[in-house]
Amino acid sequence: MNLTVKLHRSFRTLVILLATFCLASIIISAYYLYTGYKQEMALVETTGEAECEDLKFLPYRSMELKTAKPIDPSKTDPTVLLFVESQYSQLGQDIIAILESSRFQYHMVIAPAKGDIPPLTDNGRGKYTIVIYENILKYVSMDSWNRELLEKYCVEYSVSIIGFHKANENSSPSTKLKGLPLHLYNNVALKDCVVNPQSPLLRITKAPRVEKGPLPGEDWTVFQFNHSTYQPVLLTELQTSRPPPTALPKAALYATVVQDLGLHDGIQRVLFGNNLAFWLHKLIFIDAISFLSGNKLRLSLDRYILVDIDDIFVGKEGTRMNTDDVKVRQASGNTISDTCMHK
Repeated sequence: MNLTVKLHRSFRTLVILLATFCLASIIISAYYLYTGYKQEMALVETTGEAECEDLKFLPYRSMELKTAKPIDPSKTDPTVLLFVESQYSQLGQDIIAILESSRFQYHMVIAPAKGDIPPLTDNGRGKYTIVIYENILKYVSMDSWNRELLEKYCVEYSVSIIGFHKANENSSPSTKLKGLPLHLYNNVALKDCVVNPQSPLLRITKAPRVEKGPLPGEDWTVFQFNHSTYQPVLLTELQTSRPPPTALPKAALYATVVQDLGLHDGIQRVLFGNNLAFWLHKLIFIDAISFLSGNKLRLSLDRYILVDIDDIFVGKEGTRMNTDDVKVRQASGNTISDTCMHK
């Protein structure tokens, strides 16, 4: 009997000790999780503030925030005129893929050497709301007659231009765009980019979005300007491992995407210093189409989750979904739906 009582007391003591140990573990874990979360949030806020502070020291930052020239999309059809280098060029295919996946109508033309352009109007109405050049040099090197026609059309019908410049080993260290107060510096290695929160064209792209680390490739182009019509959209730093072009002015940050607000010649433009391989360029490109078309060509901000359920029917034995699995998935879907509705 005494042995039974002793065992009972020992067991009760053991249970109490285990319960105390578990409670202490929970309290300690909760404390470290909470303090770790606070430190992480503080780090994120500090990083964001630091990046925003960098924007104040841009050497080409306007002393006064300028407003973009208003766009009137009622004068044109919601169609993009796309000039490509060739039918099979990589950047051209990437642009077409985005236009088609977004269900934007477009007309593709291989950019000729002299800059010949297709008819731009039909019965007094503009046929295109945006003009895109895969190679912006084809635009600035057009003969004066065709360029005057295109720019007159852009001004009268409130049409904007998007252009890309992809440097290569044959590109000169610096390039002056003919007719524009803008200099390009080529084959630059960049790192640590940040989206300018003052840019008016942002819609899907969030600012100040910070992307740490080196940007892919060493063939980037950065833009330098001294006119208030230009505003940087994406800002980066130079990689210290590679010497920059000797003619490149020293600055804290450099713009690899710029927006022309139309204050110079009445035409709004967005220029990219590389192709669309960098994911932020894709988002900014979609935002640029939306903004420059006066929201005529834009994607919905609604998001949908596609769940592949073919394993219910074709899954292998042992992995095929059963009734309980379907009920759990249905409950999860309802939870996600309710959460999104409340937000």
